[in-house]
Amino acid sequence: MSFYSLTSGVILENPESIKNDRKKTICISGHREKSIIPYQNNYAYYDITIKTVRCLLERYLDLAYLNGYDTFISGLAVGADLWGAEHIVNRRRQGMDMTFIGVMPYLHHADSFPKRYVDLLYKVEKEADKLILMSPNPDITYRSCPSNENESRTLYRDRNYFMVDHSSAIIAFFNDGSYYSGTAQTVNYALKSNLNICRFGLDTVYSLISRYKSIDKIKTAIQNIV
Repeated sequence: MSFYSLTSGVILENPESIKNDRKKTICISGHREKSIIPYQNNYAYYDITIKTVRCLLERYLDLAYLNGYDTFISGLAVGADLWGAEHIVNRRRQGMDMTFIGVMPYLHHADSFPKRYVDLLYKVEKEADKLILMSPNPDITYRSCPSNENESRTLYRDRNYFMVDHSSAIIAFFNDGSYYSGTAQTVNYALKSNLNICRFGLDTVYSLISRYKSIDKIKTAIQNIV
C-alpha cells in the first residue's frame, strides 16, 4: 500500500528505502518554537531571539556542507527541524549540491501545526529528495499513555533514532536543562552512537544579543564563525 503526505500529496516511502552514505549525512534536531524563551524573558526581544537561533542554525548547516556533508535529514517538526529544512531547500535553489531527506514520524503528525508551519512543511516536502514515513499504520497517533493499537508513545523516539542511525553527525539546537525533550533524547542517542555533535543553545543566543544588540550585527558576527 502506498501512502501520500496529507500536506503536500508527495508519495511517502518506507524506512528501508533509504540508501544514503552515512559518512556524508548529518541530521538536524532542535526545540520547537514554543519552547524558546526570549532574551531577558521579555517578549519585546522575541523576534531577535528567533532570528538569532535561525541564523546560527543556518551557519552551522553551511559549515557542514563546506566540510563535506551533502545529505541532510530533518524530522519535519515545528521549529528548528523545519527551519533547517527550509534553509537546505533554499540553498539547493541557489545551486548547492545537497540532498534533503524528510522523516515523518506518522501520517497525521502535522494535524495540529499552525498554518505558517503547514505552509513551510508543504514547501520542504515538495522539494525533498525522499520523504520517509516511519509508521505503516495510517491511523496511528501519539499518546504518552496509549490505550489502543492506534496509539503509541514511541513514534517520535523511532523517528529520532532513525535519523541518528543514518547519520555520522548532528546539528542540535539544545538547551541545558531540557532533559525530557525530544531533542535531548536525540542528542543523548547521538552521544551513545558516537556521532560528531555540533550543539548550541539559548546561552549562545543571549550572549550574541547582549553583545551586538541588532540582528544585522549578529548576522555579521555569525558569518565569521568557522
